[in-house]
Amino acid sequence: MSVATPTLPFATVTICTYNRARWLRETLEFITRQDYPADRWEVIVIDNNSSDSTAAVVAEFVSAAKPPRYFLEKNQGSSFARNRGIAEAKGEIIIFTDDDMLGSPAWLRDLMAPFTLAGNETIAAVAGEVVPVFPEGLPNWLVNRWRPLEFRTDVGPLRSNQLPMTANLAFRSSVFPEVGLFRTDLGRIGNHSLFNEDHEFCRRVLAAGHVMWYTPVGLLQHQIPASRLTFKYTFKQTFDAARSRVIESTARGGKGFIWLLSRLLGHSLHILWSLFLSLLCLLTFRPSRSKRFITRAGRGLGYVVESWRALGRLLTGQRAPT
Repeated sequence: MSVATPTLPFATVTICTYNRARWLRETLEFITRQDYPADRWEVIVIDNNSSDSTAAVVAEFVSAAKPPRYFLEKNQGSSFARNRGIAEAKGEIIIFTDDDMLGSPAWLRDLMAPFTLAGNETIAAVAGEVVPVFPEGLPNWLVNRWRPLEFRTDVGPLRSNQLPMTANLAFRSSVFPEVGLFRTDLGRIGNHSLFNEDHEFCRRVLAAGHVMWYTPVGLLQHQIPASRLTFKYTFKQTFDAARSRVIESTARGGKGFIWLLSRLLGHSLHILWSLFLSLLCLLTFRPSRSKRFITRAGRGLGYVVESWRALGRLLTGQRAPT
């Protein structure tokens, strides 16, 4: 007796983009050619108020095997764009990916596979592997900074401390009415970056009692351009990432005066130590290591700045961002 093939869920692939027309074209070239039943998926592009040729690039794919639907979201910020994608999506599964990804025609089918396994009806989300690649080269001082997720070697559930990125992440659409949308005070806003909006959302999904899975075969390559590998960009990224952790942690609750004060004092010492090591590296003719220690100081500075702001709000009775 033959076993019936499970019906593949209808999927919406959502690409949020801002002034990345060159990279978006490469992403659409592979995404619009997925080996997935044509009547069971769609592609939507959310243009987050770009000033480049993003709209024209999307129009180039009007005759593609799966032409993307285009939407302009004028509220600046990656979370606004993702929330617009949720509103426009028709899929039972909503997949988020970035505008600078590369993959194979099997990517969508591989990412969706865990949802179709018998007994997996309770899975709320599936994350795929993300592997950084450097088409314009990687500076020596940033070697080992960018790494794949590598949460596990097989398909299976994630632990509570394994939080995936929206660069390659699929959710059941039923999750959003239950746990809400992405926080708009976190995430990239134009050329300014806060982070953790995806991790914060995943924590809410887990707190609601849902299960999240990971598949190493649903793999995408994340293209990192040279413009994101400069010392200036890396320093700001580490600074903003630390700020984001404080914002997100305090909003979750349980992080009061003592926690903030410990972050303020501990990271102040961390800044001084990192700057000392950076100077030592310069004196011993190791400029690459000096840059690494300065960016670590930038991370500490982000913790100090945002912890100080949070302490100020706490002492004056102001509400934290939510």
